[in-house]
Amino acid sequence: MQKIVAFLALVALTLQGFGQKEVVSAYNANKEGDFASAATYIEQAIQNPKANVKNKTWRYRGEIYLNISKDTVLFAAYPDALTKSKDSYMKAKELDTKGSYAQECQVGLGQVQMAASNAGIGQYNTGDFGKAGGFFDLAAEIALAFDAVDTMALYNSALCYEKSGDVDLAVARYQSCADIEYQVPNVFLFISNLYRESSREAEALATLAEARKSYPREQSLIIEELNIYLTNEEFDKAKENLALAAEQDPTNEILWFSLGSVLDNLGNAEEAIDAYLKALEVKSDYFDANYNLGALYFNQAVQGINEANDMWKPRMTKAESDQQKTLEEDAKALFGTAKPYLETAHATDPDDSQTMRSLKDIYARTGEDDKWTEMSAKLKALGQ
Repeated sequence: MQKIVAFLALVALTLQGFGQKEVVSAYNANKEGDFASAATYIEQAIQNPKANVKNKTWRYRGEIYLNISKDTVLFAAYPDALTKSKDSYMKAKELDTKGSYAQECQVGLGQVQMAASNAGIGQYNTGDFGKAGGFFDLAAEIALAFDAVDTMALYNSALCYEKSGDVDLAVARYQSCADIEYQVPNVFLFISNLYRESSREAEALATLAEARKSYPREQSLIIEELNIYLTNEEFDKAKENLALAAEQDPTNEILWFSLGSVLDNLGNAEEAIDAYLKALEVKSDYFDANYNLGALYFNQAVQGINEANDMWKPRMTKAESDQQKTLEEDAKALFGTAKPYLETAHATDPDDSQTMRSLKDIYARTGEDDKWTEMSAKLKALGQ
């Protein structure tokens, strides 16, 4: 029995010596620049229960894999080098209960974070977006370990996953950006677009509805939501949604404009006009509301002209002639009604060619030759 105990003690001492020997070998190989051998030695060392409880072992391991990541050829052979380096430094911190090497571990982790970001950029530039996202995730994870947020790494990982086609990961990272109010409200639009492209429109609408609680006046969110309804030709849903929102926030010109646009698509011209006018009561120089209202009247005028033209025939009764004249006069009046709204839109955005073309047509019909000439010159300058 005594011999067996002695033998077991000898084995324990041998294993302990083996662990220490491999740590020393790893340290020397790393110092000499033989990082592959250093990795082999340190992996052998951490299998030893005596060596893997020392922070020194893990600090060496973190440094070795960090060095491997700096060598292009070796990094290709050890693609998880930075992850192993991060894990090693974190383990070293855990084992360093007195904090004797806290600064050294922090510096090492900072270098890993920077290396991960650079690796992410490198993979992005080569078009390997999935790997790039993983490296940016690693950089963000290290920052969180120090109670910090690497906003660029987080955002870049979302972008990479989007480009790689990993919708769920992209959404999760964009949502993380939203949680810290980084790149908002745009990230909500990115999430919505990702859902829509994946035919998950219910989730897209839920995202937009939630986002609008924080950004009720953000036009891009409202228009995105509106576009979903319009694409699906769910005009009634759009109307109901926007009418309720406008009533709750009557000083929000964007909501009134959006409601007017939906009503316009539903063919409810009078209700659309009322909604556009309410938008202009809040913001008189609102381009979109001025343009849409002017366009609505303009289109009604054109429709009247077309109806008058359709009535023409070689021989017309007096009643028919009077009716045709009335249609023409009403159309001319509608052109006149459209004109101030389109002129205000033009003053707000002087380079919008569609507004200029409509005004040019109105000036031609109302006999305002000077204004017609001016608008023609502006269009010509734009190559229209």
